[in-house]
Amino acid sequence: MSSRQLMSYMVPEPLEPLNLEEVKFWLRIMEEHALFIKSGLPCDQEDFIDDAQAFYQEFESLRVRAERLQNDKKFMELVTDTQALLKEFYTFKRDLLHRMLECKLGGYNFPLLLDHMAREAEYFMRLLEKIKNGKVALSGGAKAQENVFWLRIMADHAKFISHLLDPSERNLIQTANSFSQEFDDLYLQGRDFSSMLQSYPEVASFKRFLQDVRAAVLRIRDFKRAAEEMIRECRLVGLIPALLADHVRREADHFLLILTMMEKGIMKNTTAASLEYCDETSSLSKIGDFATCSIPGMINSDREEEVLPETKEREPKIEEVPQEKISNKVKGNKEQKHSHFESKGKHAEEKLVLEDILIEEEDTSSTAQVIETKNSDAKYKWSGKWPRQLGKKKD
Repeated sequence: MSSRQLMSYMVPEPLEPLNLEEVKFWLRIMEEHALFIKSGLPCDQEDFIDDAQAFYQEFESLRVRAERLQNDKKFMELVTDTQALLKEFYTFKRDLLHRMLECKLGGYNFPLLLDHMAREAEYFMRLLEKIKNGKVALSGGAKAQENVFWLRIMADHAKFISHLLDPSERNLIQTANSFSQEFDDLYLQGRDFSSMLQSYPEVASFKRFLQDVRAAVLRIRDFKRAAEEMIRECRLVGLIPALLADHVRREADHFLLILTMMEKGIMKNTTAASLEYCDETSSLSKIGDFATCSIPGMINSDREEEVLPETKEREPKIEEVPQEKISNKVKGNKEQKHSHFESKGKHAEEKLVLEDILIEEEDTSSTAQVIETKNSDAKYKWSGKWPRQLGKKKD
């Protein structure tokens, strides 16, 4: 796919991005997608296997660069390079999917899994566009669309788990199927809200819907975590790699983070991405009408190349670096990780948000008991319909 070719997206525009942290999250997801695809390809498809390995190495290289970023200009260069590679990866996934649907490719990748991974690549592409082009005001309909995307992802996860368990694991299969049905229903309800709330603000029934979603995601997150531990301890019979179980658990945690940001009003317009990383050790300076972070020891010369918008309701637009095809070799990077992207204030905010996700003290659904998880030694709890062995206390 040409880097200049316009793309017609099938996934909604993501809500406010977390910028660097979210880019790092999705780079790891894409890296693992390449590994899963490679593992499921037929051994005689050497060209596709080599392509998957190349994508794995490229995303790994980008993730390493993300860990060493030094300033905003380098961040935007990373975004540009990621966009170029991501479009190629999206095309690769869709090509494999179509070959499987036409019975021209075998292997062990479910067609729905390839479609699932392509949808997530689309989402990441839209998120990168949003980072580069600024943000727009959100409506209840936009939040509903975000939920629709993630609820389908969670429903897919339940289906993959069910189909990768050994047939002898009847209780776990029944549990996974129950989750699949629950998230399918929430997905349809989310689509209804997405239609009803177009151009309208949130209403009380939608807020209740978000509570129901949170309750369901908390339970499937803990189910995935329990499954991962059982896989690592060889107490589960099936074909699920531990990395895949960890992969889907991390995506559930990310959805919970997004839900928390929705509920607490954290998702709102900001004047500049760099403001998200200011802390008590940094000072605010002004470029035009916009405040930016100035950290002792920070090299700020790159900021002069930023192109700022005329209004305060959008993030500054950065001059795009010409897109170039990424090489198949890991790029060297001598940049050092800087506190501008890992400030104390950012860590404190993220810690509070994650604590809100992990510590749930009251029921948010009349039909499901929310799991209370305060630390790694927490208990896994489900209501009576879940398998008894997963309701036991952890040793």
